Amino acid sequence: MSQAEDFVNVVEAAQKGVNGVIFVIGKPGSGKSKIMREAAEDKKWEYLDCRMLISEEFLTVPQNGRNDKAPEIMGAILDSYNSDVIMLDRLQTLFVPVFHLDVGSLLKKLSEKKVIVAAWPGYEKDGQLCYDKFDGTESIRIPKAGFTVWNVD
Repeated sequence: MSQAEDFVNVVEAAQKGVNGVIFVIGKPGSGKSKIMREAAEDKKWEYLDCRMLISEEFLTVPQNGRNDKAPEIMGAILDSYNSDVIMLDRLQTLFVPVFHLDVGSLLKKLSEKKVIVAAWPGYEKDGQLCYDKFDGTESIRIPKAGFTVWNVD
């Protein structure tokens, strides 16, 4: 089985209720975006840059209320797409400190209606998904429990 076939099988299993959030893990340049774009095109799934989720409505919410309102606002954006699978690229967009988002919780809430496949721009270590910004200004850790993790070879 090819890597692309394996990836599609994992996503299709999630469509059947196995798990609603899949993280595609790989370092920059590993092919995360490519495999997600190709699968989206072949299967007619939606492929979005996470910047599309940062709407004017979201930005008008006071910073201390953004985490609570994000599932509703971003969920409405995702609902406008006619697909039950959404591929989210550039996930690090949601890590911006002024957004005040718990990205793991947000994705779990968004996955109540759609399968969410997110490109994770980092690595997995000690049961956590890890992202370290190159300049050292951000270090994000999300426990991987409750998520499906698929590694790009």
